[in-house]
Amino acid sequence: MSPTRVKKILYFTLAALLSTSCGWFGGNGGETNVNLPVQTPSVPTIEAAPFEPGEDNYRLITGDRLTLTIQAETAQKVDLFYRPVAAADRELKLKTLTAPSGGNFVHEMKTPMDFNGEVWATAHYPNGEVQQTEHLLLVSRAEQVKADEKELLQDPNGDESERADKFTGGSVRTATLRAGDPNIRISVNVPAFLLTMWQGGSQVAAYRVGVGLREFPIPIGIRAARSLILNPDWVPPDSEWVRSSGVEPYERIPADNPDNPLGKIKIPLGDAYLLHEAQSPSDIGNLVSHGCVRVLRDDIFELSRLIARARNLPVTEQDFQLARTSSDRREIKFEKLIPVDINYDTMVVENGVLNIYPDVYRRNTNTVENLRAELQTYGIDAGRLDNARLAEMLERVSDKEQFVVPLDDIRAGGALKRGKTEPLVPKQAAEKNDRKKASTNTKSG
Repeated sequence: MSPTRVKKILYFTLAALLSTSCGWFGGNGGETNVNLPVQTPSVPTIEAAPFEPGEDNYRLITGDRLTLTIQAETAQKVDLFYRPVAAADRELKLKTLTAPSGGNFVHEMKTPMDFNGEVWATAHYPNGEVQQTEHLLLVSRAEQVKADEKELLQDPNGDESERADKFTGGSVRTATLRAGDPNIRISVNVPAFLLTMWQGGSQVAAYRVGVGLREFPIPIGIRAARSLILNPDWVPPDSEWVRSSGVEPYERIPADNPDNPLGKIKIPLGDAYLLHEAQSPSDIGNLVSHGCVRVLRDDIFELSRLIARARNLPVTEQDFQLARTSSDRREIKFEKLIPVDINYDTMVVENGVLNIYPDVYRRNTNTVENLRAELQTYGIDAGRLDNARLAEMLERVSDKEQFVVPLDDIRAGGALKRGKTEPLVPKQAAEKNDRKKASTNTKSG
């Protein structure tokens, strides 16, 4: 081969190499630019262990510790999320993982007793792409409802208050608690800020409460209480409101730490929702919590004593007194769950009196149409009441006041003249709050 032909072959070979190597050398590729294929990250996967198959696609967590493994090759980081089953509009970030091992991101956590919901992850890749894993339905063994308990969680009243005459027969019967009779349940009507403890069909106690903020509402529906805990720790989740409070997510806050918002007693309701002690008397009758029901200290101790007596729990009066003065944690489990029915009823006829409560969660319940239908349920010809009159009854309700009028006065045509507004927290409850507040200020001063 001639020297000239060798030179030509070398020239064209070098040109071809340079034209296909622009990415390596940083050139623009000229007219013969060839785009290299971009590798698309594979879909990330998530697995949980240990578990056994449960009902309705649930995985039943079988250990005290849960390990979540996300396979996401080439990902820079992975975010883990949890959505409680009772809060379809809310998600919590459990953890951000940045140190993979062999392409897997692993997170191990202690299994909360009330863990119940969806868990998934999002993987973030160097090219800016974000991919999501499938959603796993996980539930702790403690949250599983036994076959003989399912009947306890039937909710024939729906959103309506269990105190309504249509369910009580015309009056709320009251009675002293019968020790050893386990047939107890609790109801909370959110707009009335009222918690009632029932035994059989009778009220044995009622307390004014605070409830979840509008942006963090307590879910409406029937829930299950399985234990009460004296001097509970608080383990805050990884969320914006926790980080803004100066508390580290997942940091265990003991009972004697002033940053612990749970007080002396908590009663878990599942999915991280709680009945627990109020932080101050001003909580009562207000939207104050992140989805929980807050009860004054004396009231939640009394409620716990009643539960203990009805269920023959291994806790004494001395134990309750000790809990007030110490920070020793103790959990007392219930042999069978206690139903806790969270209602949302802004129009309640109780003992022959119509109570119209504020629509605190803005669910559009206080409408003329709903009021007319409620009156018709009790045999009142609401056709005799024009829309303007019904609307005026509703307009008398405010965030702090309810409108109250006996049904007989409505029948007699005196709904507006004889009806009146009343504070959501009655005078005696407000005075009780003021006394407790004054006592608290004296001690701290």
